[in-house]
Amino acid sequence: MANPLLSVSDLVVQSHRNGSPWPLLNGVSMDISQGEIVGLAGESGAGKSMLGAAINGLLPNGCIPVSGQIIWKSESLLGASASRLHGLRGAEIATIFQEPMTALNPTLRIGRQLMDVIRTHRLSDDAKAYALRHLSDVRITEPQTTFEAWPHQLSGGMRQRVLIAMAFMCRPSLIVADEPTTALDFNVRNQVLDLLLTLAREQGTAVLLISHDIGVIQKSCQRIHVMYGGRIVEQGSTDQVLNAPHHPYTKALLKCLPHRAEPRSRLQALSSDERRLPGCSFRARCDCAEERCVEVPALMVIGERARQSACWRASQAEVII
Repeated sequence: MANPLLSVSDLVVQSHRNGSPWPLLNGVSMDISQGEIVGLAGESGAGKSMLGAAINGLLPNGCIPVSGQIIWKSESLLGASASRLHGLRGAEIATIFQEPMTALNPTLRIGRQLMDVIRTHRLSDDAKAYALRHLSDVRITEPQTTFEAWPHQLSGGMRQRVLIAMAFMCRPSLIVADEPTTALDFNVRNQVLDLLLTLAREQGTAVLLISHDIGVIQKSCQRIHVMYGGRIVEQGSTDQVLNAPHHPYTKALLKCLPHRAEPRSRLQALSSDERRLPGCSFRARCDCAEERCVEVPALMVIGERARQSACWRASQAEVII
């Protein structure tokens, strides 16, 4: 990809478990271009949120990037100072967090939190008017009432709209949306997702949409990366990957979806064996595992260069699909 907005290359992030290094991200690579909407899918614990935190320089204590690169517009973020990352967050790379109640400060009114962002990045001399305008932009019908409210007085959907307004306030180049619709009911989820995507397309903002919900990614994203065990195991255009998966994990995820199941048939479930064995991280749960899976398969190009799968049998599409 020529001149990507964001380029993550062979990123390894480790913690420690029982005194030994424990890989949380293990050789992750990903590029995102200006205005592109990219999905990152996988189960809880796959490493999706950890990647989002690494991009923002918000890794939890004890989680350390040990190798690889994160390049933002030709600038290395792994070597950036704390002050540089502070100036970057919100202004150029914004985040919409998974749980809006914990993302908002419960001890401050909504208006105060919005105005703090405005004043930090010097967006407007009239912080209140600027905040009210952005509350209107996210289709809040009574912006003044919301401005004066405490977070606990708002519904989950309203709180998420506030976070979307906050994210777009600085017109960032990239938004990392970490499970932005998980805690919402079906109708509100669709409204919030449509709002996020509409604003992104209007402003030309790139989005990394992190979700365990394949349906959300299928509806929203041009490309998809499927993550398991801290690795990208399959990537390509969303239509390619979801209509003809080449990795057993992607196939297993799709079989768990109600609309993919045969009529009157029971939904299939993934094996509960989640051990991280040497080699392919999925082999303890894989029906196709064989002897060579004790070695870690690299992402292999399948047909077009943009389509890749980390499975030894990826070239044998008739076996996996």
